[in-house]
Amino acid sequence: MTETATTVLRNLGRVLGVLALCVFATVGAASPDNISKTFEFGAGTAYPRSATRAFSIPCGTVGGVAAVVNFQRLGRAEPSDDVPIRIEFREPDTEPGHEGPIMIKTATAKTTGQTITLNRPENKRGCNLPWYVTVRYANEDTAPFRIFGSIRLNWDGRVRGVAVGAASSFKLNKGDSRRIGLDYSGGLSQGLVQITGVWHHALLAGRDPIKLKFELIDPNGTVVKTAEGYSADESRSELPKLKLIYQVPNCFPGQWILRISNAEADRDAFVEKPTATLTPACP
Repeated sequence: MTETATTVLRNLGRVLGVLALCVFATVGAASPDNISKTFEFGAGTAYPRSATRAFSIPCGTVGGVAAVVNFQRLGRAEPSDDVPIRIEFREPDTEPGHEGPIMIKTATAKTTGQTITLNRPENKRGCNLPWYVTVRYANEDTAPFRIFGSIRLNWDGRVRGVAVGAASSFKLNKGDSRRIGLDYSGGLSQGLVQITGVWHHALLAGRDPIKLKFELIDPNGTVVKTAEGYSADESRSELPKLKLIYQVPNCFPGQWILRISNAEADRDAFVEKPTATLTPACP
């Protein structure tokens, strides 16, 4: 083969590699519960033997976490040139200086793309302690060809309802307040909480709008967020609707409380059951 032909083939291989990497990167585009990152290592790259990617996942996710790894190599399409690799999926550190449990799978990188999935259970360690996925050459020296692809972490980031107290509705007299438990004593998951409500004049719906105050209290007894406003179904557009939004920073046990107050001087309210949702997310 002439030098010119060799150069053309080499450049074509590089172009195809870049295009394939772009395809990998678009598989499972990043969303709150589907985080994808590309990787490369081996000959001709900045990482001779391995590549590691970190992923921040909120604590309290249900159903565990899955790492979906797509990979392939450059070079001749000859079995003798295939490259043995290891894929390591490590849970967050159990505490500073102590690595979390690890799961390892072995594979062989070929010129055609392959996919391997590793599954781990949920944990309570949260966004500040990331999960790690490492793809490495199985031997100790530099990988003979460029290994590249994408790593996608899948987890359940769907919005879920949060139980608010036991009573379906109640009367809240002028100047009074009521405390209602959120979810359960095990604590809220890490994510964005949104709380709204529907209420009206105790005598007649639609008469004399009533402003209420919601206060979110954490298990330590601290008011972490306050919001004031009118019922979610208030028809008068000039009156702001009440919506309390708060980012739960960590998972920790204990009962969260919603305190509802009626500061009106002369109007009693009839309160329907407040509505709360939680979207798993990192700050």
